[in-house]
Amino acid sequence: MKKSIYRILSLLLLILTAQSCEDLEDVKVPDYEVAFTATAMVGEPVTFTIENAPDFLNFYSGEFSHEYKNKTRTAAEGTINMSFDSSQNWQNGTSGTTQSLSVQVSSDYDGSGTVDAIANATWTAISDRFTLATDRTYDYTNSGIADITDLASEGKPVFIAFKIYAEGKVSEDNRQGEYRFDNFNIDLAVSGETYSLTKADMTNPGWSMVNVAGFNDNNVYDHWVLWDNDFFRVKGEQADYTNEDWLITAPINLSGVTPDTGEPLKTYSSQLENFTHTYTEAGTYVVTFVGTNETIYGNEAVVKEYSIVVTE
Repeated sequence: MKKSIYRILSLLLLILTAQSCEDLEDVKVPDYEVAFTATAMVGEPVTFTIENAPDFLNFYSGEFSHEYKNKTRTAAEGTINMSFDSSQNWQNGTSGTTQSLSVQVSSDYDGSGTVDAIANATWTAISDRFTLATDRTYDYTNSGIADITDLASEGKPVFIAFKIYAEGKVSEDNRQGEYRFDNFNIDLAVSGETYSLTKADMTNPGWSMVNVAGFNDNNVYDHWVLWDNDFFRVKGEQADYTNEDWLITAPINLSGVTPDTGEPLKTYSSQLENFTHTYTEAGTYVVTFVGTNETIYGNEAVVKEYSIVVTE
């Protein structure tokens, strides 16, 4: 009889222990609630109240670069436009009969910034897509906005180059030109959206300046320089030598985009009951919360979406 009781108690203990372990392994599905006023004014904080906050909570405001629907987006379709300003001066003598500035593109340049690398790459002239400076003044000429969507190749970057090539003939009263370059911009007008993404400008992703031919002891002449930290300039000289200089962007992924991000509001050890967010532009935004409970046995996530109308 005692043995039977012992066996029953042992079995019950085993069942309870197994059940207890299963309970520990269960990850609770987040059961949080969000409350806020669905209308707001530009510049006024919106208070979001969180009830029963999960272990982790991320917030997507729905503003540009903070949309939940784009959190895994790495490429986007749309129209890619490029523009810039250029000016030229001098370009006297026989050199004045030819255009020394050209715009080039390559997808196989290695980006090393060497003369050999430029020579070994395949470059395609795209100057005919733009209006280049021809007046002999320092006044800028806008290139116009050119569609360069056809140059994009998914996952493969391109390099845009501004090449100066001028022959030197002092005997024919020649003076090579001075060129200035500013306000460079490439943007992607995303299909189905009202905004554009900047792909390149005067600062990003960066530039390299390569002097292929024509060297002057005075470093003011015969090569591209960033002048006064404002614009790029190459200043030709009265020379008998040919001058060739390249201003080349760092690699540009024309169709690649950075995934949108959310704002982490809460981690496992922190508490959260409310927070505020201020919208700076009028519009209707899709607000998204991602709540997650997590243990060593796994995680459970619940996504909640809301709409908020922001007015002036």
